[in-house]
Amino acid sequence: MAYIGRQPTVGNFRICDAISVVDGQAAYTMQVDGVNVIPESANNMIVSLNGVIQKPGSSYTVSSSTITFSSNLSTGDVIDFIQILGGVANIGTPSDGTVTSAKLNLTSAVGIGESSPGTLLDIKGPSGANNRITLNSSSAGSNAQVLGGIVIENQGDSVVQISGRRESAVDDGYFAIETQATGGSLTERVRVHSGGVLSAAHGIALGVGTANTASNVLDDYEEGTWTPAAYAGVSGFSVSQNTYTKIGRSVTIYAEITGFVSKTGSGLQISGLPFTPSSGSLYMQGTTESDGGAIGIARTSSTTGRLTFFYGTTSRTGYLGTNLGNGLRFSLTYFTD
Repeated sequence: MAYIGRQPTVGNFRICDAISVVDGQAAYTMQVDGVNVIPESANNMIVSLNGVIQKPGSSYTVSSSTITFSSNLSTGDVIDFIQILGGVANIGTPSDGTVTSAKLNLTSAVGIGESSPGTLLDIKGPSGANNRITLNSSSAGSNAQVLGGIVIENQGDSVVQISGRRESAVDDGYFAIETQATGGSLTERVRVHSGGVLSAAHGIALGVGTANTASNVLDDYEEGTWTPAAYAGVSGFSVSQNTYTKIGRSVTIYAEITGFVSKTGSGLQISGLPFTPSSGSLYMQGTTESDGGAIGIARTSSTTGRLTFFYGTTSRTGYLGTNLGNGLRFSLTYFTD
């Protein structure tokens, strides 16, 4: 038969555990599955004593998880059942493992130590080591494996990931930031290595705030040694202090050359530049000095990849070759494409 009138509220109805009557006692503890339970009020209960439904207030009262009958019960009395109706029912502290994530059904902001959370998860605590979140991996993991992190999704598509990963041993780790470009996938962009070195895959934009202006991006830095090599008949070549530094397109080279036989004609030419010069021929700025007293300038060529030395600081008065003496030192800067 259909129900006539208002639809009854369906809630978490529970039958309390059986209660043994104690002679001369009026107050009893209510439990469900061995755990103290607290009804919303006496009106949210149905209590049967000796086969008779009791009236809330006049026949019994409730305080926390204790029901107190209006008079002491005797050995012959029987508490048939106590049913707790729908509504807010406090069942006390749940047993371990009895509450699932589905039962929590969190649909609003959650505060830990914060009664009025301003975000979906708001954690508040005193300053110090305890005011933090710990992500503890239960296994040693393998190199580059995520030990803990945060994934940010846009409608189910992972677009940002911040993670801590194992680098090369059980007791080290690095910090990685991954982003996804349009139509792409999560790709590592920034890494802080276990030793503290910061790597940025596509460079760092300087002097433009958070803008990504191509002309302000420093995307290359390198330093090391290079190997100057004699070209076109120069012999007895010995090199020392052969270093270079590359910052963006700018390459600064330094070398000291001794023990060679000077060459006339096409002059002294050196190959083995650490990076290919920019297109065409470029006269380089810097310092060039020989033991023979000649001071000159040099030219690079992207076609040959060589240096050619000349007399003169402002004009190319001749190839540097016959006045070399027994040593040549130079520090020059050129550009790559």
